[in-house]
Order: sequence, then C-alpha cells, then structure tokens
Amino acid sequence: MQSPDQSGASSRPQRRYLRIAQALLSEIQQEGLAAGARLPSDRELATRFEASRVSVREALFALELSGAIVVRHGDGTYVADLSRGLSKRYGHEIGSTPEHVIAARLVVEPPVSRLLAATPGDLDLDEVQRDLDVATRLIDEPARLPDFVNHSMAFHANLAAMCPNHILNHFASELVEIDRQPLWVLINQIILQDRENRVQLIEDHQRVLDAIRSDGPQRAEDAMKDHLQRNKEQLFPGQRESDWPDF
Repeated sequence: MQSPDQSGASSRPQRRYLRIAQALLSEIQQEGLAAGARLPSDRELATRFEASRVSVREALFALELSGAIVVRHGDGTYVADLSRGLSKRYGHEIGSTPEHVIAARLVVEPPVSRLLAATPGDLDLDEVQRDLDVATRLIDEPARLPDFVNHSMAFHANLAAMCPNHILNHFASELVEIDRQPLWVLINQIILQDRENRVQLIEDHQRVLDAIRSDGPQRAEDAMKDHLQRNKEQLFPGQRESDWPDF
C-alpha cells in the first residue's frame, strides 16, 4: 500500500487527512472490496497509516461525504455501493459540493483558456506538457491512481496559475487546487477507477493544451468547455440541467 506521505503531482502541501483518505480509497479499489465490506476501526487505521486518530477520523469523514463509505455510528464503517454512480452529495463541511464546483468551473476555466491562448509564447507550456506526460504513463498503473488524480488536478491548477487576469487566476485556483477542494479529489478518484475515463481525461487535457499552444483563443475556450462538460456527465450521468444549482 502506498504511504499517505508520498507526494502526488506537485510540491504543494496536501492535508494529511486527504492523503490518508486517498490511500484508503485506493486500497478499497485495489482489493475490490464489495459494498457492505467492513473497514478496520479508526484505531487500527491510525496504526496502519502511522497517523493520529483525529487525522483518520477526518479522512473517514471526507470519504463518507464523497460517497465511498457509509459510517454507522455505534456499528462501524462500511464500503458504500457505488454501482449506481454518484448521487448528490452535501459537502459544504469540506470544500464545496461537486455540483457547485463543476458548475463554477464551467463558468471560469474556459475564459482562462481563452486568455492563455492569446499569448501562448509567454507561458511555460512545456512544463505543463511534462506533467501531462507523467500522468499519461500512469494510466495503466491503477495502484497509483491517487497520483494520477493529483496530476490531473495539477494540470488545471498550473494553467490557472498562468492566467494573466489575477481575478480569474484567483477564482480558478480556488476551484482546482487539491488542498482547496478535497472532496473533489476523492470523487474524481472514484470516477477515474475506470480506465476508459482515465484515457478520456488525458486525451481531453492534451487537446486543451494543444489548443492553447497553437489553435487560438476560441478553440482553446471550446476545448476546455467540452472537457469540463464531459467531466460533468461522467460524474452525474442522467441528471437534467434543472437538477443543477443556480448561481
């Protein structure tokens, strides 16, 4: 099992409970634990991860909010049934709800891509490409899925950091940086367990990067919008627009 202290895609510090949550979710996925399987106690998990019980409880809380586990107080913690896909989660206690995050990203990130494509020569896109290449090599390493997820979020965070409009830069960073959206990280790890979704994500990211580099502002904006719309449909298949939150 990967240590929760191993870094993911970037040098940004990550909350300890989130590293534990990602490692535990990876263990559930790799061992193929069925819905209803009971997890060890928080005391046992604290020993396993060499962490405090407080950090473990925070990790379990995050996993519960993401829908990966079910906590039955006085009984134990169990693997949730994800066969029906994700339902609406209420995550105001830890980051924002996934519905609010993806809706906001659809508003903010396409214009950021458009601005970046206006002056691609001023950007360090080669660094973004190198990080994307690392993620590509992880597609067929399911045991390193937490790293893959972190790289996928780092792609968006790195583009946001390059935005010349400092207000959009700030808004986009709030939506995509790992430490600011821990619930989003875990939900993506659930969805990206499917190899087809990992391949699609890499293809989308490459398309966005290529558009920023050479296809012009409009195509860059469209590429990012298409990517995020596809991400939304993967996360919440079958949901109608009327089911989504208004701004």
